[in-house]
Amino acid sequence: MNILQNQHKHLLVSNRVAFMIIGILEAAWAPLVPYVKDTFAIDEGTLGLLMLCSGFGSVCALPLSGFLVNRFGAKRVVYVSGVLMAFALLAISLLIDVWLTGVMLMVFGGCTITIDVAANMNGVTVERMTGQHLMSGFHGGYSLGTLIGAGAMSVLFTLGLMPKLAVVICMVFILLALVFGCGDLLSKEELTSGSHVEKPRKSKLYIPPMVIVVGLLCFIMYASEGAVMGWSAIFVSQERGVSMSMAGFFYTAFAVAMTIMRLCGDKIVNQLGQRMVVAGGTLLIAVGFMTVVLVDSAVAAAVGFAMVGCGAANVVPQLVSFAAHIKGMAVHNIISFINALGYSGILLGPVIIGFIGKQYGLHVSFVGIAIFGLIVSVVSSIILKSKRTISQTDIS
Repeated sequence: MNILQNQHKHLLVSNRVAFMIIGILEAAWAPLVPYVKDTFAIDEGTLGLLMLCSGFGSVCALPLSGFLVNRFGAKRVVYVSGVLMAFALLAISLLIDVWLTGVMLMVFGGCTITIDVAANMNGVTVERMTGQHLMSGFHGGYSLGTLIGAGAMSVLFTLGLMPKLAVVICMVFILLALVFGCGDLLSKEELTSGSHVEKPRKSKLYIPPMVIVVGLLCFIMYASEGAVMGWSAIFVSQERGVSMSMAGFFYTAFAVAMTIMRLCGDKIVNQLGQRMVVAGGTLLIAVGFMTVVLVDSAVAAAVGFAMVGCGAANVVPQLVSFAAHIKGMAVHNIISFINALGYSGILLGPVIIGFIGKQYGLHVSFVGIAIFGLIVSVVSSIILKSKRTISQTDIS
């Protein structure tokens, strides 16, 4: 196995860098939000609508992303989308016009999903080529990128740099990463020959039931991640008496735990298997949220959110890896469909949680997520029961 991994090391590095680019750029946008609000002198409601442009752009790009990767290959799609995404962020930092900012956010969101689909399709193909579980490590590149992007932008702002200068520095790094880090992403021909392409059994609109099941599981997982991202700081502030200046560290505990577990995830999956990692991870998510709710302590809340990060780290990567082997649908369509449902969880999850939290309290929302985590644990344990380990016989 080590010989195989060394032989394909350049493929692994390029795939991880592609995911890392998404994480860096997404994290680089977050510190710009206060500057956008102050420059245009808009209220929270208008800012929310402006930020929704990114989600709208992502939804619009979802139907096209799989087609583009299948038509041009992962390498070209990542190159073009990465450059467009970086320049869109630069345009946003220039803060010329609120409407132009909205348009650039749509481009930004659309490119995010396009790179994500390309990186995932490239990843499942590399898994087949190497005969190893690699998807957790690939997604670990994204998590590492979010930490790098957020940390770098925060340091640059602390040093007093203007937003546009900080973004230019970020852009230079992204362009260098594209040129020197993504050169071994797969072309159209390599992607086609390296992946098992399925033809629909009935029609182009046919979606195998198992793909829908996996997509719904990803929806729940993305919603749980969105819950921590959007509501952890508010929960510990309101329910545990933590100051808002310190509340952000509770999400940091979640993010760091997730990053570490994803970077170690491939070895864990190879030792324990997909079924144990996915079912056990979702069970840990449930335990983590219940710890946050039931133990009246700020320390327990930090531990609970870290448990959620550890549990969630390898669930979605392994569900995507599993879904790529489902018969009856082309791989690029499977990845696009799952991304569509998953990203819907990021968009809708925090909204639903906020609505329930307003009516009954955030603790009820978190208990609800814990229950859904248990459901995912049971369902994933059933569907992954007969799933065999990836082997060289899977390679086309």
